[in-house]
Amino acid sequence: MAILAGGAGVSALCFGIDSARIRRAFQHVRGGGASLKGASSPARSDRHERVQQETVLRLRRQVEQLSAIRDLALIANADVCLERVLERSLQVMGGLLGAREIAVFLLEGEETLRPVGHRLGERIEVATEDGALRVRAREAAQALEERRTIVTGGGRSGLQAATLLVADGEIMGAIEVRLSADPHQLEPRELGLELEGLAKHVALAIRKPTLYDRAVVDGLTKLYTKRHFLEQVEQHMAQRRRLGTPLSLVLLDVDHFKQVNDVHGHVAGDLTLAEVAKRVRSTIRGYDQAFRYGGEEVVIMLPNTELSAAVGLAERLRLIIRTETMDAGEGKQLEIRASFGVAEFDPDTMQDSSQLVEAADQCLYRAKRGGRDRVCSELDTVEASDRRAA
Repeated sequence: MAILAGGAGVSALCFGIDSARIRRAFQHVRGGGASLKGASSPARSDRHERVQQETVLRLRRQVEQLSAIRDLALIANADVCLERVLERSLQVMGGLLGAREIAVFLLEGEETLRPVGHRLGERIEVATEDGALRVRAREAAQALEERRTIVTGGGRSGLQAATLLVADGEIMGAIEVRLSADPHQLEPRELGLELEGLAKHVALAIRKPTLYDRAVVDGLTKLYTKRHFLEQVEQHMAQRRRLGTPLSLVLLDVDHFKQVNDVHGHVAGDLTLAEVAKRVRSTIRGYDQAFRYGGEEVVIMLPNTELSAAVGLAERLRLIIRTETMDAGEGKQLEIRASFGVAEFDPDTMQDSSQLVEAADQCLYRAKRGGRDRVCSELDTVEASDRRAA
C-alpha cells in the first residue's frame, strides 16, 4: 500500500514540476518567442507563425496530459473502492482522449479479459456482482496476446488502440479506446504513447483496491473477513461509547449446513454459502457491513441501529433467504434456511467485542434450540418477562 501511495505521490510531484516548466514555455511562445534578427519576409513570418501555433498546441496537449496524470494519481491516493476508481478513471481518460468508447478489462487466469468498466459517449458503466458488462475485448485481446500496445484504423474509421495495465511487473488487464474520425485527431504513434502513459497510472489506481480486497474480503462469499470485523467492530464500539450512537450485531448461521455437504457435496455447500452471502449483501444498507465469521456463520454489523430495528432487518433477511430455492448444479434445487441471533452493544455491561459477539451467539443458540429458521434476541426475554408479569 505504501509503495502504491508513494508512486502516486511521485506522479503528482512530477506533474507540478513539468507543468510549471511547460506553462513558462507556453507563455513565452504566446508572447512572440525570441525576436528574429533582421527583417523577415512574409513567407518566413508565416512559417514562424505556423511553428508558434504548433508549439502552442503541443504545449497545451502536454499540460492536459499532466493534468490527467495528476487526477489519476489523486484517485489512486484517495479511494479503495474499485467501482469508484473505475468510474473516475474513465471520466479522466474520456476527458483527455475525447474517445467515443473506452473499455477497461481485468485479467482473470492467464488469458481471459473480463470487462469491468465501460464508457460510451458520456455514459459510464462499471461491473457489479449482479451485473456483468456486455463488452467484447477486441484490440485489448490482441494487445494481451502480443504483449504490446496496438493501434489500428485511421482516416474515416477513426483510430482504435489498446494497451496493457501493468503494476509492479504484473499484467492486471488492458484498456481499449475507440476514437471518432477527426481531421485533428492524434497520430497513431501519439495515441499509443498517450494511452501507455495513462495506463501506468490507471493500473496503480486499480491495484490499490485490488490488493485491499485481497486482504479483507473472503474469496468464496465476497464478504469481509473475520479479521477485518475485529478491527471494525472495535472502532464502532468506541464511537458508541463516545457519541452514544447505537450499535447492533446480527449473527446468522445456515441451518443443517453439514447435511448439505454430506448429501450434496462440498461444491453444493460452497454454492449455498455464496448464495446466502449474495442475499445478505443485497438486503443490508449501504453503511452496514457483512463478514464471514467462520464456516457457515455470517456476522452483520449495524451502526446507528437499535436492537428492535436490527431484529426487523434480521427477520426480512430470514424471509429472503428461505423464499427461493438455490441452484446447486446438476439439476439440484436446495431450500436454504438460516437462524439468527441479534444483540445490541451495551457499554455498561460489555467490555470488548467478544462479549458483544457472545451475546448474539447466545441468542443464535436459542434460535437453533427453538426449532431453527427463526430470529432470537434479548427482546424475546423482555417480552417473556412482561407476559409472565401480566
